[in-house]
Amino acid sequence: MKRFAILLAVLCTMASAATAQKQSLGVQLGFTEPILRENTASDTKKLSNTTVINGLKVGFIYDATLVKGFGMTLGLNYCFAAYAGKWTVENHVYVAKKVRTSHLMHSLELPIEWQYKFNIATDTWLIAYTGPTLQYNFSFKSTVARRNEATGQTSSESSNHYQTDADNDGNLDYSPFNIQWGVGAGFQYKNYYIRGGYNFGIYNHYRDNAFTMTDGTTSYSMRARFDEWSIRLGIYFLNF
Repeated sequence: MKRFAILLAVLCTMASAATAQKQSLGVQLGFTEPILRENTASDTKKLSNTTVINGLKVGFIYDATLVKGFGMTLGLNYCFAAYAGKWTVENHVYVAKKVRTSHLMHSLELPIEWQYKFNIATDTWLIAYTGPTLQYNFSFKSTVARRNEATGQTSSESSNHYQTDADNDGNLDYSPFNIQWGVGAGFQYKNYYIRGGYNFGIYNHYRDNAFTMTDGTTSYSMRARFDEWSIRLGIYFLNF
């Protein structure tokens, strides 16, 4: 599945570049909000447990117009996202003890967006796009910090998301590879543009999706997906 997706992306890019009427290279910078959605033991059908992280993405973009406004873009982005939760009371019997969870994630992504540009004025376009994004989260760490406001004691414990084995069956739970399908819109004036949209995760984030109870029985199937909001500003520095 992974190799097929990567091969398909390369073939689409080569075919587009060979037939393009206009091509551009540019750089982009934007806001990103990855959202991890998971099911739970109490609600296995809905992805009701969410983890939201905010960050930035920066990268390169290749734009090709094939015929009469129809074309595609191919990007290569580095994404950095972080979240620091609020201090909350860990034990309501002893309110001085508080806990806070934070997350830190680094990703590389290859978005492939098929687009149509509506020419609304001279060198001015409205853009609608859709397409897949291949993503690899090469680092995702979580830290749980605790403090005692009465004594001043503090402690913290960090974990690697991709080393998690919740049911201790010897199989790691999550896959760092992700496939999304995005839809969005944009506006371009000359070589400057803004694009924004939402990516839906279409690849189960669980590598080991069978949760096995300690008594040896399998109680339910684990499901999760990584979605993402994003908005990007960019400029094309080369047209050919």
